[in-house]
Amino acid sequence: MASIPSQPELTEPLDPRIVHSQAVYTRSKLAIYDKWVLGVFCPLVWRCPPRVMRRLYDEHAGKVHLDIGPGTGYFVDRCRFPTATPRITLLDLSRECLDMSAAVLARYAPETCQANLMHPLPLPAKHFDSAAMNLVFHTIPGGWDGKGIILKHVAETLKPGGTLFGTTVLAEGVPMNRLTRKMVLEQHRRGNFQNQGDDPQGLERQLARYFDDFEVRVHGAVAVFRATAR
Repeated sequence: MASIPSQPELTEPLDPRIVHSQAVYTRSKLAIYDKWVLGVFCPLVWRCPPRVMRRLYDEHAGKVHLDIGPGTGYFVDRCRFPTATPRITLLDLSRECLDMSAAVLARYAPETCQANLMHPLPLPAKHFDSAAMNLVFHTIPGGWDGKGIILKHVAETLKPGGTLFGTTVLAEGVPMNRLTRKMVLEQHRRGNFQNQGDDPQGLERQLARYFDDFEVRVHGAVAVFRATAR
């Protein structure tokens, strides 16, 4: 089994928009993240309750799993893995997210990787059975044509037949009520969301570049996606 190499400190300059969106994930805000984001915003504003995301984990998480943007570790903590001893790697740009989620998941002794998704990932190729990107893409700027390269980077870490799955809040091409539209625009104003122009069709186009088999479903204002590695 390949091990995760030790990570050098991040030295490359970051897009200021990414720096701003990451600044939200402080330890104090992560402490209330599950209550507000998963308990209020997901079911009531984005109209995609956490049970939809938990089902994705239960159906697709494998024995060797990469979790990208783990937040507090909520979903991995509750996942019904196909083995009692999954090998888990947590990846995030935020050291605080990694530290908090690793503590929650200490029983699995997860490895951590601090990395920028826009660059090739410092992880073994064809190593993981599954990779999750839950509520990640809408925080990354560049539109689908720019940030779609992330799918290439993740696909390279998956074993043939491995599964990528996840969710992202969309800004276009989905039905929105007045509250949802208002809150999307407010997140744009605050700089917390960078999903201007993100629609289901753009996600499908990017998945088609790096995966032969994929599916995108819309649940409320959220794209729920799954793809199988070549």
